[in-house]
Amino acid sequence: MIVAIESGDLVVDVGSAGGAREGGLVELWRPMRVRHPVTGQILVDRIRLGTVRLSQVQTTLSLAKTDGPLLREPRTGDLVVLPEESAKPARAEPTRAEPGRSEAPTDADAQALGDLFAALEGSTPEMRARAYETFLRARPKTRFNRVLREEIAALRRPLGPATAPASSTAPAPATEPKPTEPPLRKAAFVPIGRMRPGQPQRVAVEIDPSFVGAVVHVRRRGGAGYRSIAMESVGPRYWAATLPGDAVADDGTQYFVEGVTKTGAAMPLVGSAERPRDVPVDPHPVTGKDPATIAQVSLQSEYLSFNAKKANDYLFQTEGAFGWRLREVGIRAVRSGFGVLRGKGGSLEDLETRNLPGKDVGLTYGYVEGEIGLSRSVGLLGRPILGLREGGMEGGAQAFVRVGSDLATNLMIGGEVLGSVGMRGIVQLEWRTIPRVPIMLRSEVTNQPAGSGSDVGARLVGQAGYEIVPRLALSGRLSYQGRTINHAGPGAGLAVSYQW
Repeated sequence: MIVAIESGDLVVDVGSAGGAREGGLVELWRPMRVRHPVTGQILVDRIRLGTVRLSQVQTTLSLAKTDGPLLREPRTGDLVVLPEESAKPARAEPTRAEPGRSEAPTDADAQALGDLFAALEGSTPEMRARAYETFLRARPKTRFNRVLREEIAALRRPLGPATAPASSTAPAPATEPKPTEPPLRKAAFVPIGRMRPGQPQRVAVEIDPSFVGAVVHVRRRGGAGYRSIAMESVGPRYWAATLPGDAVADDGTQYFVEGVTKTGAAMPLVGSAERPRDVPVDPHPVTGKDPATIAQVSLQSEYLSFNAKKANDYLFQTEGAFGWRLREVGIRAVRSGFGVLRGKGGSLEDLETRNLPGKDVGLTYGYVEGEIGLSRSVGLLGRPILGLREGGMEGGAQAFVRVGSDLATNLMIGGEVLGSVGMRGIVQLEWRTIPRVPIMLRSEVTNQPAGSGSDVGARLVGQAGYEIVPRLALSGRLSYQGRTINHAGPGAGLAVSYQW
């Protein structure tokens, strides 16, 4: 092996006593030791890096330099293998090998093929053919390529009628054909009947106990590549996994299952990469809407206090909405909703200095909202508002610029004017990188709920939800707001949303 690297020279622990000759070429290999991700078994092998040339040979050590490109940069611990003819002089003395121990060098392809043969014991000809094809895809340059391809062709060749031997002089006595034992059943699997578009699908398989793991590979019908999912043990012989919903499309789904042997080799059990199983997918149900649109409904309620000490500056608001999301670019969405707002407020001078009670504020309103997608990542939102209060009718409006898709993480910047209730400027981040956990962070500058008679305050809002079933999310909200350090308080709220 390489024992040191000095000034660009590789110092190797083989010399003339071991059969090395100056100017000779030797192979450089790197030992590999990895843990299999499914079985947890430690796999040991080596890869060939290239060749190096011996530049100076001493009795026990030699210097070598690279000869041509190497697969990896050499490092100490890499193995140096001398050609067999170079090593013959070092083996002139009688061998001291233990009885029954082979002195032949290890062959990684032969070892892997031997392990595959052991795993295929009792399997059908078609199973053997598919396993050989998998082996050849993993090792396209193996020296067993030709013989394995001949074996695959022979396994799939239809059997012809039996012929009697030419040298037979008398007909053989008629005998009953001996029943053959059925091949070892490697897998028992109930094919998936139908799947719903966009919905995850649980699958399970029963396999022979000689396998220590299983992997299911899935893709949309005709897709370029498969998504591989390690199956988990759910009992002796049984393995299960969940096919992701985004692999279930209207045009169908394809999958196949492989078993993992104790050596880490994978063998097709249900279908194969070239001949996957097809699953029909139910078309989207007829609901009176285009399959590309999404119906949305939401309801949220919040209480917030600007003055927790005296409870004379607060706001309670409930708002609901229903709408349709139509497309990415153009008229992206239309919504309609209502709101109920009640509270008390006033200026700091009235509330803190004069100790006057807060002024009652109330508004019941409705609105329509539209969103226009200028592109997939930029949208404009507008909302006219019309409301009723004790003194009559009031109007208002809300507008935002959205950066990012409304179905993914996005940032909204805008504001609101709401009659005598007041104004607010809003920056809101909707963070949707954690599956099934929508998160919203928001900051506001506002003089609500008392409008022009109130001092400006600031709010910080955080909201997190969870999809208890797909697309049905329950959320909780916490906030803190204040107009001064001594005139502030907390807030909380709940929200629920559903889309289909």
